Amino acid sequence: MVQSIASSQPVASPIEIKGTASLKNGQILFGKVNKVFLNQTAEVQFGHQKMVATLDIPLRTGVKYWFQVQQAIEGSVVLKALDSPNLNVSGLKGTVAQLIAHLGIKAEPAAIKLAEYLLANRLPITKETFRSALQWLKAADAAEVGLPVIKTMFIQQLPFVKGVFDALFTQSKGEPFHKLLSGFRQQLQDGGAVTGTASKLKEVLDSLHVAKQNQLQQIGLQKLVTTWLNFDSTPEMKSGAFSLLQKTGFVSKGMTESVFLESLVDGAAEVRSGIPKNSAIDKLHQGLQLLSEAKGGAFAHVEEIEMAINRILNSHDHEKAKLPIDIHSMQRKNISAEKLTPLAFHLLQNAFAEAIATKAVGGKIEVNDLIGYLNMDTEQVAESKGKAAELLFKSLNEPPEAQYARINEKLVLSHVLAADFQSIDFTNGPSVALQLKEMTKILGLQLEHALINLPRDDMADFPNDLETLKPLLLKLLNEQIPAAIKEMAEQILNRITAQQVLSQENGPIRNLLLTLPLNLGSVQTDLTLQWSGRKTKEGKIDPDYCQVLFYLELGRLEETVIDMQVQNRIIKVTVINGHGATLEEAAGQYLGILRENLGKMDYRLSGVSFVNPVYEKEWDLRGKAIPFYSGVDIRI
Repeated sequence: MVQSIASSQPVASPIEIKGTASLKNGQILFGKVNKVFLNQTAEVQFGHQKMVATLDIPLRTGVKYWFQVQQAIEGSVVLKALDSPNLNVSGLKGTVAQLIAHLGIKAEPAAIKLAEYLLANRLPITKETFRSALQWLKAADAAEVGLPVIKTMFIQQLPFVKGVFDALFTQSKGEPFHKLLSGFRQQLQDGGAVTGTASKLKEVLDSLHVAKQNQLQQIGLQKLVTTWLNFDSTPEMKSGAFSLLQKTGFVSKGMTESVFLESLVDGAAEVRSGIPKNSAIDKLHQGLQLLSEAKGGAFAHVEEIEMAINRILNSHDHEKAKLPIDIHSMQRKNISAEKLTPLAFHLLQNAFAEAIATKAVGGKIEVNDLIGYLNMDTEQVAESKGKAAELLFKSLNEPPEAQYARINEKLVLSHVLAADFQSIDFTNGPSVALQLKEMTKILGLQLEHALINLPRDDMADFPNDLETLKPLLLKLLNEQIPAAIKEMAEQILNRITAQQVLSQENGPIRNLLLTLPLNLGSVQTDLTLQWSGRKTKEGKIDPDYCQVLFYLELGRLEETVIDMQVQNRIIKVTVINGHGATLEEAAGQYLGILRENLGKMDYRLSGVSFVNPVYEKEWDLRGKAIPFYSGVDIRI
């Protein structure tokens, strides 16, 4: 997490000893004997830290030794001096060679690099932790990423186990979280994982709006058709949706709605095979057949057709829809297409409403089948899906005054996007908080918390916690799935676990790391939020003192970090971005509004500053070079 919140001084690592409690049995240290006292006690200095310790053998003042902690109890520490081989200990290389010799480790390049890193960063060393770290780094085969992960584990005092290393290592490799999720969604779609768990995972990923382009490609055309046929759509929405269907090529350009409906009636006379009996598509086909017969003079009045259609919609066969013979004995006449097309439209509306209702309760999805019925040219339908997705994407990017769509078409595009691909509205604070909270649930970040706090006599809501991303990934990994899908599932699971590992409580201090996939118009990115603060005596978050860091990768502004520090309800905001001057000029008009709205919440804005980042060579847990600026160390 954030190492230094209020100053530019880095937080001391556990090796910078703050009393004997920081020492661990078996830990190896390199220090100097400053003074020797009675009873084999001495003042020993490690780096800048001094302490009084009991020595196992008498040692000389002013000489440096390797020590191993044999006993570490608050107020008392026993150190064993290790025999030093005949090596030149001057410089880091000599110290590294001695350390490796003491540990009994083969002096291979990977071990030397690890030893140098641990010593240079003054991190605690034991034989067990060194061997473990060396093994993990070799398996990862990326020391430049893995070594800072080892450092994080020590500084954060995290469990020194492989699972934690794997989670943090995956987090630090830098693959954007939204790309991992989108790629995984595509793998599940194309890679042959057909288990029930895989299907549920696709639904969860869709609810996170990952792979938005893929979603629009899959259901954008469906949404245009259903908007056209929806009972609740206004006449303006219906006309706009039909106009868009013409633009996609699904309906021939220049073909009016009535002509299109009439063509469906005429086409119903053709024999269709493979239509499931009593399905929405079967009822539609039977109804259109009746209208085709009516066009040829099979009925005397429109009312007869309406009665027959109602019988079909109520699941009676077309044959049983025949009317009493005395009615049929009346003089028949050809009924005009003008009177039949409204009935055809009514049939279409009922068919799509039934198909959508069937899908909602987990039945077979018939919407695509119905679309295929309306246009049997599969190549044209595929092309129309792509064009529908393009139109929806364009509406995300273009300003409202753009002339690519008429007003009624814009209404439809906005409606579809708002209903099915809604992004977070960052102008509404409560809405943002609710959305972020909901997304943490969907990711499964609260699974362990739910398990711990689950009342023994109340299991009703727990299945909902198991329908989230993390538990479904765990379940999928125990099933027979292709290797590529398994590898990607493990990566995502590690990324979620890393967020949980780095979100922790240390006494009164609470840390939180959250990375969420985010849609900004047609652009997908990650939102990383780091929060560090303290708790009140009652155990609640103290709103008077905290630090919040937002990290965002934007298309044009690129890496952006917003650091908000709250001290006694006084807020200071620093925006770190390579385009600081441009941002400062653009933001000027909003600072008064920000100050006013914060005042309404009983906070005072002390200032907003814009600075350019300066990068250090080490890498943070997003796989990025670490940006620094005067006043705050945002190293993870």
